[in-house]
Amino acid sequence: MVFLSGLILSIGAIAFAIMVHLRRTSDPSEIITTYGLLGVGLSFILLGINLMISQRRPYGLYSNWVMIFGFIFSILGVWSFARTYGSNWVYPTVTYVSFAYAAGICLLSGNAFGNAVIKLIEERSVQLREIAASLYTTEDIEKEVEETLNRSLSDGSRFSVFNLDIKEEETVFVHGRTLKESPQDRVEMTDSISEVESLQSAINGKVKVNDYAIDLTTKMLSATMKQHTEEQNKKMSNKLKMKLSSIRR
Repeated sequence: MVFLSGLILSIGAIAFAIMVHLRRTSDPSEIITTYGLLGVGLSFILLGINLMISQRRPYGLYSNWVMIFGFIFSILGVWSFARTYGSNWVYPTVTYVSFAYAAGICLLSGNAFGNAVIKLIEERSVQLREIAASLYTTEDIEKEVEETLNRSLSDGSRFSVFNLDIKEEETVFVHGRTLKESPQDRVEMTDSISEVESLQSAINGKVKVNDYAIDLTTKMLSATMKQHTEEQNKKMSNKLKMKLSSIRR
């Protein structure tokens, strides 16, 4: 009934505005009548929506207070507009009136939206609960759990018996070849390969060739190596002498 009353008031305001050809320069009484009816009609429409989807406690108690304050603020805004328009419709009065009416409309709209969402959630939860109850009853669930436990603890199940004893297995140790065979004498043989002898002769500088250039180069290399060896020996002897002298001091 409240929703219908608000709808009638809003339609009447629109019809009155069309009938008087409402514009910015119209008579203040026409503007007050049009916007007053439209504002009150919108407030009644939102109030009717809130009443249609009102909730039970604990949500209903807070919802009712929000709905009441929202309706009061919106009606207060319309009443202030009717009192001040034309004579005192200046800043900051315009701001106060607009804020009061906007706050009331926001409270009514938000309360209606919140109640609608909560109602949908509750209805959906009830439907899911009914579906679950129709599919599986409490007795069916308990019976299924009992059967599962009996099946898991039965003799035929591999989980029913746990053998934690240590199993001793006979191992076969295979001896290695070194333990089976006896040690043998090592035989050393001198190397008599001709290439090796030639290489040793070349290193010692004793190889003889018919080429004079190769012979001369070999002798020079041998002399250089001997000189290098003598220098190293001298350095070693000098180091030993210095160490001995330092020890004596």
